[in-house]
Amino acid sequence: MLKLYYFLIAPLGMLIMAFAYLKVAAKLNLYDHPVGRSSHNNRTITGYGIFVLLGLFLYSIVYPFTLSSYFIIGLVMMSLISFIDDIVFVKHFIRLIFQLFALILLAIDLPFEYITTDKLPLIIASVIFGIGVLNAFNFMDGINGMLGLNSLVILVSFWWLNNHTYDATGHEITFITNEFIYTLIIGVSIFLFFNLRNKAVAFAGDVGSISIAFVIFYLMVNLIFATGNYAYLLLFVVIGIDAALTVIFKLLLRENIFVPHRDFLFKKLVHVGKYKHVNISIIYAMVQAFISIIVISLPLQNKLSAQLSILFIVVVGLCSTYIIIRNKYTKKRVIKSLQRDANIVEED
Repeated sequence: MLKLYYFLIAPLGMLIMAFAYLKVAAKLNLYDHPVGRSSHNNRTITGYGIFVLLGLFLYSIVYPFTLSSYFIIGLVMMSLISFIDDIVFVKHFIRLIFQLFALILLAIDLPFEYITTDKLPLIIASVIFGIGVLNAFNFMDGINGMLGLNSLVILVSFWWLNNHTYDATGHEITFITNEFIYTLIIGVSIFLFFNLRNKAVAFAGDVGSISIAFVIFYLMVNLIFATGNYAYLLLFVVIGIDAALTVIFKLLLRENIFVPHRDFLFKKLVHVGKYKHVNISIIYAMVQAFISIIVISLPLQNKLSAQLSILFIVVVGLCSTYIIIRNKYTKKRVIKSLQRDANIVEED
C-alpha cells in the first residue's frame, strides 16, 4: 500500500517543489545571464537541479535507511557546493576538492567484502573515472534538453535492468530500489517540461548536472558490481565520447581545458551548424537509447570477451563518427593551430 501511495505522492510532491522553486528563484534573482560563450540569449532561472536533492529528501522520508550513508553524504555535499556555485562563483580547486571527497566516499562504499591494498587501484580508478563523468555531465546543461533527455534515457535503462536482470542461476538481480529510480525519473521529467523547449524556463545549473551525474555514476558502479557486465558502461557512452574526445582535441591544440568553452560537438552543431537545441538533444538521446537497447538485449552476462568486444565496436564507431562530423566544423581551426606551431618552430 505504501508503494502505491508513493507512486502518487512522488509526482505531486515533486511538482509542488518545482513550482515553489521557480517562484523563490525569481524573487531571489537566481538567473543565468548570457555571456559570450553562452548557448542562450535570454536570462533564465538556474539551479533548478536542486530537484535531485529535494527528491532524495522526499524519498528518504518514505523509505528511510534504504540508501548508503556514504552516498547520501556525498550527494548532499556535491549538491550544496554546486548550488552555491550557481549563485556565487566558487573556485575550480574548491569544487574539485568536494568532488574528490564525495567520490572517495562513494568508492569506500563499493561492495567489497573488505578493503585491502590490492583494491586501491580499483578505488583510485573509480574516483578518476568519476571525476570525468561529473565534468562530462556538467557541460550538458548549456543546450536545452540535452541533460534532461540523456539522463532520462539512462535512468529508464537502469530501471529496466533493475527489474529484468538475472544471474546464471536465474535469480533476479537488483542493485537499487525501484522507488529511488522512479523519484529521479519523475524529477527529470518535470525538469524537461521547463527545459525542453526553444526558450527554456529553467536550467538545471551545476547543482543539477553534477548531482545527477553523481547519482548516475553511483547507480552504474552498483550495477556493474552486481552483474559483472562492463558493457553497461555504454549506457552513457554518447556524451562520454563527446566529452573525452573534446578534452583530447583541446589538449592537442594546447588549450586550457578548465576554461568554459563551446568545443563540445553538440555545441558546435548548435552554434556553427545552426541546428536547433531541441533537435540536437533529441538526436543525442535517440542514439544513446538505440545503443542502450542493443546492450541490454545482448546476452553478455558472464561473457567478458563479448563485453569487451561490444565496448570496442561501439566506442570505435562513435569515435569515428565524432571525428568525421567534428572535422567539418573545426578543420580551419586545426590548420591555423598547426600553422602557428610551424611559425614558432621557424622562429626558434
